[in-house]
Amino acid sequence: MSERRFEWGGLSADRGDYVTAAEALAMLEVLALAQADLAVTTELRDGAAWARFARGDRWALVSTPGSRWFSVETDTGHRVQIVDANSSKDQSAQLLAVYVDVAEAYVRGDAEPVRGRGLAGSTLTVDVNGRQVILTQAIGRRVRGLFGR
Repeated sequence: MSERRFEWGGLSADRGDYVTAAEALAMLEVLALAQADLAVTTELRDGAAWARFARGDRWALVSTPGSRWFSVETDTGHRVQIVDANSSKDQSAQLLAVYVDVAEAYVRGDAEPVRGRGLAGSTLTVDVNGRQVILTQAIGRRVRGLFGR
């Protein structure tokens, strides 16, 4: 499989602190070792590293192209995402570890979505090492929820 690099905001792919999808996948695989009680699958897909953490019917998917953005999406359609065009290799590794913590806290926890009004959709609050992380629904899912679909 060829390795694709993600460029955000015109940043050059030859930056010394750039993290590739393959490097991110290796980081995810190491971070997954600590989640022995969860079903974890990892892969490279569409130029991004993916790790799916699951227990029963609950799952959370962590994804990143390696640098510049990181995302967690849950089985309920809630997600949290960060775009950081200035993260170094070390900062990218730290952000990836935080997003794995969010995913595993959701899968192990009992957080349930709270319905919002109108296009606000619903939110999901996950306790991650004593901090509250709020996940929201994508706008398309909010609209479908508004019309009961």
